[in-house]
Amino acid sequence: MLGSHFYNQIVRKNIIAFGTLFNNIEMKSTDPNTDEVLETTKVPLNYGPKQKFLVRLAENNASSKVAITLPRIYFEMNGIDYDPTRKTSPIQQYKTIIADNGNEVRVQYVPVPYNLSFELGVIAKSQDDALQITEQILPYFQPSFSITLNMIPDMNEKKDIAIVLNNVSYEDEWDDSFYERRYIVYTLNFTMKSYLYGPYN
Repeated sequence: MLGSHFYNQIVRKNIIAFGTLFNNIEMKSTDPNTDEVLETTKVPLNYGPKQKFLVRLAENNASSKVAITLPRIYFEMNGIDYDPTRKTSPIQQYKTIIADNGNEVRVQYVPVPYNLSFELGVIAKSQDDALQITEQILPYFQPSFSITLNMIPDMNEKKDIAIVLNNVSYEDEWDDSFYERRYIVYTLNFTMKSYLYGPYN
């Protein structure tokens, strides 16, 4: 009823682009007396819900041989919402001339504005580790940070996408038990102001 099959992989591209922003964050351990850097570690980044990693932490106990590595960063997309404030005329089209022969023209309707919601979390075993990672993220968002995505390569369609930091929350889970691992979580909620595209021909 709606038309022929198409799949532009737009949501997938947005997820990959969002994660790529945070895949080069490092932790540095320094000598407190000389401030000499003793060790530099790249912080692991994983896609998945916070609960997945907290369950793995809870499963670790004093007899565990291998525990989940901390610190680490996780992220997941947790919502897609239509954004009426960026609406354009639904019947408007744009055209692209194919460079190979200069005669073929491809036509597509303008994209539909959608907001993608993301949650990003920093899990660490100490407050200083968590703050060291979080402070490498927050200054870039004032409160937004823009990236350019190649949405539809065949149409040479590129868009500047704003990623807005909505809020930051914090939790410290520790009950003073020697059998429980302490963990600190900073949760950052983002909105990615993106677009979804229909078919082109």
